[in-house]
Amino acid sequence: MHTPAIATGISLAVALAMPALGQNTSDDAIKQIDELRQQNAQLAAKIAKLEQVASQDGAWLTDERAAQIRSLVTDVLADSDTRASLQADGVTAGWNKGFFLASPDNSYRLNIKGQIQFRWAYNDRSIPAGPLATGSAGGPSQNWGFENRRTKITFSGHIIDPSLTYEVKPVFNRQSITVSSTLPAGSSVSLGNSDVNASIEDIWIQKAFDGGLAVRAGQFKAPFLREELVSSSAQLAVERSLVNDVFSTKFSQGVQLEWEQEMFRLQGFYGDGLRANRVNPVTNAGLAGNYGGAYNTDYVTNRTNYAFAGRAELKLAGNWRQFRDLTSYRGEDFGVMLGVGGMAQSLRPTPTTALAAKNMWGVTADITVDFGGANIFAYGVYRNVDLAGSPAVRGGGTDSTMNQWGAVVQGGFFVLDSLELYGRLELGDLDTDQYRTTANSLQADLESNSIVTIGTNFYPFGSSNKDLKLTTDFGYAFDAIGDFASGGADWASDATPANGATEDGQFVIRSQIQLLF
Repeated sequence: MHTPAIATGISLAVALAMPALGQNTSDDAIKQIDELRQQNAQLAAKIAKLEQVASQDGAWLTDERAAQIRSLVTDVLADSDTRASLQADGVTAGWNKGFFLASPDNSYRLNIKGQIQFRWAYNDRSIPAGPLATGSAGGPSQNWGFENRRTKITFSGHIIDPSLTYEVKPVFNRQSITVSSTLPAGSSVSLGNSDVNASIEDIWIQKAFDGGLAVRAGQFKAPFLREELVSSSAQLAVERSLVNDVFSTKFSQGVQLEWEQEMFRLQGFYGDGLRANRVNPVTNAGLAGNYGGAYNTDYVTNRTNYAFAGRAELKLAGNWRQFRDLTSYRGEDFGVMLGVGGMAQSLRPTPTTALAAKNMWGVTADITVDFGGANIFAYGVYRNVDLAGSPAVRGGGTDSTMNQWGAVVQGGFFVLDSLELYGRLELGDLDTDQYRTTANSLQADLESNSIVTIGTNFYPFGSSNKDLKLTTDFGYAFDAIGDFASGGADWASDATPANGATEDGQFVIRSQIQLLF
């Protein structure tokens, strides 16, 4: 800048003009010149200061000033997002092993997860050409087709703080359930029948306390068989074993107390009647009866004098999280867990039919070993059923008690990171054939279970991503399938000819795609 030169030029111009001015204006001109000199000096000082700052800092937009500007812009955008959400405190959302919505301080959280199992199944069994025993299963010897085996949506999370949790799980069945509904007596309108294919499995609230103690209330699986307690999405095979289907207590409504520590976990349940599948035998070849299993019932349904279930688990190695499934992935920690369980219930009112179950109790023991790429799981279960009467049995006499048992051994190993091979052996006996005393069922053998299953699990994106899994297996029954039959597992009842000699050799092929989201 040439500030002194500018001032000198202005002064010279004024001096040259002075002779042409009158005496009256000379004093005003001198005054104006002095004011211009003062303003010029102030302007020169400011310019000099700016030149000095620019020389010292190098540039006006320094790193420090840039950081300050970025911070200011970030704060403005964050405030804008908060206001756009229409919530004073804002909200967080995203994906973390499932979709979620949460408050900024994590006081409230909602998790949304889903499961889809789509299956193709083929069943082959022998159907004699001659007459069948009364009550014997019939139908074609081969059946195949597709089904949506399971479709579930799970809403879970916590409120107020993470110690108060909840879960609601609507499920959609593979076949319609007919529900009859009518208005009160005297009404002129009838709702008639409607077909629904939805129900609710889990409906519970849980509070956790210090020291590993937790209390749960609502509808959930009673703690008994480990195979049943592991989610259907985390099984080794396409479907759980028939032993599990018969002996598991499934869902019930009640309260549960749990205490978890580093090496052990205890669970105790008290509630409504526990599901006890196929405990009422019939007097000819065919399926046995069933007790319980209704979901979301009122307090007068599934009544009992008492109903208890409980489990104790000892973790010798590994962590609790890895025992949420029945497989062991490569890179997973070595783990060993032992478990025992028990259940007991007394039905109310006491059934009047002699073959109906009155009281029952059961025990189970299991072991799980994870090798980090291979696994072994085995358990045994025993159940004692006390009947309402003393029915006649084969060979004469009566008996009011059934002694039932089952055993399962299964294991798998990863031959590739994305491919797992597995096998399973299951055995069982329901002690029901003794009550089949009619002439055409004396030779029927429908109380036994002896099945071998082999199969594969394929993870298209590698086992590190378990959201998509393709499972295929083959099962063969060495004994006739009768009281262990399960449509959910694709095993049908074998036929019994009129002479009572039961057909056997049934086999099943199943292939399933599972998507978790």
